[in-house]
Amino acid sequence: MKLVETDAEGPSGDEPIVTPPRPEKRRVSISLLFTLSVLIATVVTIYTVFPARHNELLTAAMSAHRQAPPWELPTPSEGEARAWGVAVLGRGAPLPTALPVLGAASLDVLRRPTALLRYRVGSHEVSYVVQRIHALSPRAGERVSDGVRAVQWREGGWLIVGVGPESDPAWLPALRQR
Repeated sequence: MKLVETDAEGPSGDEPIVTPPRPEKRRVSISLLFTLSVLIATVVTIYTVFPARHNELLTAAMSAHRQAPPWELPTPSEGEARAWGVAVLGRGAPLPTALPVLGAASLDVLRRPTALLRYRVGSHEVSYVVQRIHALSPRAGERVSDGVRAVQWREGGWLIVGVGPESDPAWLPALRQR
């Protein structure tokens, strides 16, 4: 620990200015405060610039169910819908069978290709949204809003969302049939 700064010169250049050394605790506390302020600013910036994306597919499926996009295939047959699904998603996409297809459209959710199919189950129109899993995603999820129920599940390497009326849950088992 230095008691005198030897390199400092006075006003005339001949006598050094003697200053007491800075206390050790002050140096540590200033360094700690600076580090904490940089860390807090970084965390706040990350959370404001990059918002959380929890259940983004579930949210997109509900909005697509309410406002259907223009159909790329209006009223396709089951074979046409399967071929379209292979073109949009690749082989092995789990699509329901033995249900009348009302329309098919491709979406882009989180920069990934996503298929939206509208089926008739009983007297209801239900939406079926499927996307290949690329990262960690929730195994299951459910949301109810304005009389519409959306259910999310995983099947192999696929993330699937079914959207239909809340009042009649009979549509959900029909969508899970393969």
